[in-house]
Formats: sequence, structure tokens, C-alpha cells
Amino acid sequence: MSIRFKDLDFQICKFNIALFLRAVLLLQPVILFFYNENSLSVQDLFFFQGIFYLVSILSEIPVGYLSDNISRRKLLIISFLIFLFITILWLFFKGYYVILAGEILFALSKVMMDNANSGYLYDYLENKNMVKYWGYLNFYLAFGTAVAAIVGTFLYQHYGSEFILIVETVLISISILLVTSLPDIKPIKEQNITKLSIVKDFRDKFDNFKSSIKNIYSKTEMRHYIFYSGLLSSLSILFSVSFQPLMQHALFPVALFGVVAFINHGIRALSGVVAGKFLRNLNIRKLIIPLYVLYFVAFFCVFKMISVTSVKLTFTLLFVICLIIGVQLAFTILHVSRLHKFVSIDYRGSLMSVNNFVSRTLAAIILMSSKLFIGPIGLKAFFMIAFVCFVVFGSLSMVNAYRVKE
Repeated sequence: MSIRFKDLDFQICKFNIALFLRAVLLLQPVILFFYNENSLSVQDLFFFQGIFYLVSILSEIPVGYLSDNISRRKLLIISFLIFLFITILWLFFKGYYVILAGEILFALSKVMMDNANSGYLYDYLENKNMVKYWGYLNFYLAFGTAVAAIVGTFLYQHYGSEFILIVETVLISISILLVTSLPDIKPIKEQNITKLSIVKDFRDKFDNFKSSIKNIYSKTEMRHYIFYSGLLSSLSILFSVSFQPLMQHALFPVALFGVVAFINHGIRALSGVVAGKFLRNLNIRKLIIPLYVLYFVAFFCVFKMISVTSVKLTFTLLFVICLIIGVQLAFTILHVSRLHKFVSIDYRGSLMSVNNFVSRTLAAIILMSSKLFIGPIGLKAFFMIAFVCFVVFGSLSMVNAYRVKE
């Protein structure tokens, strides 16, 4: 018995290390500098991130189908190979369309990884009755992102983007080797796949998604919270994407880019702990209005940073926005926990798909609209339009959500 447990620990250790290495995105904390090297602007950064979320939305159902019909280990390997291809592509080729292709493929790779890693771990651990290892996965992913925030900026500052891409090539290659050495878990479905069955499965998934939206929309206790949370989440994504342009505007030293990224991800991680341990019994309705007010503060911070070039003031205001995003994330965690009360276990997957669809769609719309606005009118005017939209739609959804009685 002890040998089997040791073998389990060894396999899970390899799995966690592989995901940790995949999460060490060394270029991410200085991605704006990399864009600049490829003659891309802040406008392109916002637009490409919008495309990233759009591709994520469109690929959810096909990737979910793929995950149900091939082993999740194979899906993980495909995901990692795509990321390896992106890294090599960016290492040897430059330009607008090269970066755009990389972002599109990265969205596809991430959806595959998110879909496969939890599924593989659940299948593997359920068989061994060791579900407690699930928490380790989230730790390794968060730890990898935190390491990338500091190490990535250091490497960029001293060795440049090409060296970072070489290091990432090595890291992802090691992670691929680790994943290929893991035991394979075959899907339960019979592998009798035809063109007709593919079309039928896609149609069934799409019909289920439509019926889920219709069912959720009919319940006021759900739809108002979903839209309000989705709007806040999409604006948090907008704020996060704007961090690097705002730091560049204030002439931040490169090292501080990593510090701000580390603080941002650190507060996100802590907000999950706070929500789980201290706020789990809090009535979520009490956070609706305070969070609405905090978003006014966040927009004020952005407008102030655009108007000045002070490193100290910008750093302070960015820290304030990080705290606000942390509160928003805690609200989202409570919101998701609340949603499960209104559906049976058979519909929880569809419910989460709809909830994620709303926030990702709004994020894609907001970020992709930068193509129309940032170039002609500038970053400040673009945020002013976003602020007006928040006042109009945020106020309406906030009032509707607040009216819902628990």
C-alpha cells in the first residue's frame, strides 16, 4: 500500500511541476516592451487581448468536445506543444501578424490546458481517493505566475526578450516531457467517432448551452448577479491590461513592472483565502453597493495616472486598484458559490459556462473596441467612454442585483 501511495505522490509531483513550468510566463510581466519591439502600440495590446478572450469564448465548446473524446493527458500535451510552437515562432519571427497569431494560439492553448488539467487531476485522484491534492494544483499555478513576475522582469532587464524566449522554450520542453511520462487515463466514451456523430455532439452541446441561457435568464435571482459580476470582472481585466501602459507612461524602471505584477497576483491569491475563510458566511448583497463605489475610485485612479508621470503616485494608485480587484474577485467567489444554490448538480457545468461566457464576452467587447477609440482619441478618452458605460450599465445592473432578496 505504501508503494502505491509513493507512486501516486511521484506522479502528482511530476504533474504539478509540469503545470508550474507552464505557468512561468516570463514574458508576461513585460509583454508591452515585447510588443514595442515588434512595432506594436498600446492600442494593439488592448486589441489583441480582446481577440484572446474572443478566441477563448469560441473555442470552449470544441475543446470541451475534444476533451470528452481523447484522453486529457493527450489534450494537455497538445496544449503544451502549441505553446512551444508560439515561443519558437516569436523567437525567430517578428511583426504584427506573428504576434497576433501567437495570441490566438495562446488562447486556444490556455483553454485546452484549463479544460484538461482539472479533468485529468479529478479522474486520477478520484480513482485513488486522494481529492485533497486538488488544492496543490492551484498553488503551483499561482506560484508559477508569481515567480514569472519577478524573474521575467529581471531576465528582460539584463538579457532581453530573446533570452527569455529561449528560457521559456527549455521550460516548456521539460514540462512536455513530464506530461508524456504521466499515466494515461482513457475517456469513458467509446471511440467510435464519425462526421455525423461530431455534428450531432456539437449540435447537442450548442442546444444545451442555449437552453441553459434561457433557463438562467428566467430566474431574476441569478441573471442580475451574473451580469453585474460579469461587468465588474470584465472591467477588472481592462484595468489589469492597462497596468503596463500606465507604468510605461510614468517611466517606471523595468524592475517595478515585476513588482506590480507580483502584488497584483498576490492580492488575487489572498482574496481567495479571505473569501473562503472570513467572508464565506457574509451576505453577498452587502458588497454590491460598496464594490460599485470602489469602481468609481478605480476609474479616478486611472484618470489621475494618465494625467501625471510620477512613479510614486502611479505605484500607489496601482496598488489601490489591485486592492479593488481583490475585493471584486472575493465578490465573484461568493457569487459563484451562491449560484450553485439555484441549480441541481446536473446543470452546474452549464451554469459556470454561462457565467464565464458573460464576463469573457464583455471583456472581449471592451478590449477590442480599443481599435476604434484609443488611436483616434487617446487612452484617457477611451477610459472616459468605459467609465460612462460603467455608470449607465453598472448602475442599472447594480440596482437590479441589490433588489434581489436572498
